[in-house]
Amino acid sequence: MHTRHFVLAVGAAAALLIAPRAFASCSIHNETKYSFTVESGNTSNQSVGSHTQTSIAPGRVIGKSKEGKSFGGSCRDGEKVRVIEKDGVVIMEPAP
Repeated sequence: MHTRHFVLAVGAAAALLIAPRAFASCSIHNETKYSFTVESGNTSNQSVGSHTQTSIAPGRVIGKSKEGKSFGGSCRDGEKVRVIEKDGVVIMEPAP
């Protein structure tokens, strides 16, 4: 019986060490009037609505809107970025 408890404890400890990696994310704040479908890291079809803040997978980021607007960049795990429009061009930049 003691061996089973030990194995369960080791398994739980391993899950706790691995779990944060599975939930890695990047915070993105879309300050534009456009909604985007975003591909980042190894994840596609993530939605980032207009004037919203959400989390996306870290990595290389490509966003496209139905209106033909697009942006690109990269976001590291734990980083905060924002999407803005300057002179008609949508850009992604580090959040202040």
